[in-house]
Amino acid sequence: MSLNVIDLIKGQLGPSVTANLSTDLGESEAGIQKAISGLLPVVLGGIINHADDREVTMAISNASVGNETLSSPDSVTSGIPAKIFGDKSSSIASTIATYAGISSNSAGTLLSMVTTAATAAIGKYANDQQLDHDGISQVLKDQKDEVSNLMPAGLSLASLANSDWAKGYRFDEPKQTVTKHDEPIEVTRSTADNGTFPDRELKEDKSIWKWLLPLLLLLAAAYFVYTKYTKKETTVTTTVVDSTGVIQDTTVIMNSPAR
Repeated sequence: MSLNVIDLIKGQLGPSVTANLSTDLGESEAGIQKAISGLLPVVLGGIINHADDREVTMAISNASVGNETLSSPDSVTSGIPAKIFGDKSSSIASTIATYAGISSNSAGTLLSMVTTAATAAIGKYANDQQLDHDGISQVLKDQKDEVSNLMPAGLSLASLANSDWAKGYRFDEPKQTVTKHDEPIEVTRSTADNGTFPDRELKEDKSIWKWLLPLLLLLAAAYFVYTKYTKKETTVTTTVVDSTGVIQDTTVIMNSPAR
């Protein structure tokens, strides 16, 4: 199972810690939480960039949550911010203060505290797993790809991106939303010199006569048969003079075939 160092660090900065920091620093809890969300990738990125530094890994190895408190870090971890951030600590604090809406002094205090929490959390894991310098270094390097994804939207560290602690993380590049577009479908058409499908109209005209001509012939044949064999009624009237001298008309209806 892969280790998530951020979860280890957040375990040291739970709601109760945030509430206490809000009271101690005179800031809103929302401001404290926002500042911490911005400091997490900054602090972790700085520590990872010093993963091969034995002074840093030794400080991590010697750190223990039971031997120090977040508000009063011991001498082992108190020098870590200066080690990984150099002279950029005040600039980082100022940037975080503007982002979170808190004072620069509060942001500077939080920078030290988040660094202490990160060092202590990683140190406890290293002690539990009995990791040496190489083991701690590898654990930190395995987290490198996750750091830039932790940068909250709206936080810009462009002015600090060229510092040693920020190498490789591109904190100056704002997050962009990638919109997925369907790839266009390419249609290939074949066109002759005299147009596309020049023979289509002629073929369609010929196809009409294939069924129309037989139909006409069938209708003509049916009419011929009908007129030839249908019988006509012929009325014949015969005048007869009987022996009494009375004239009688006799009508005979004859059916004869038509010609």
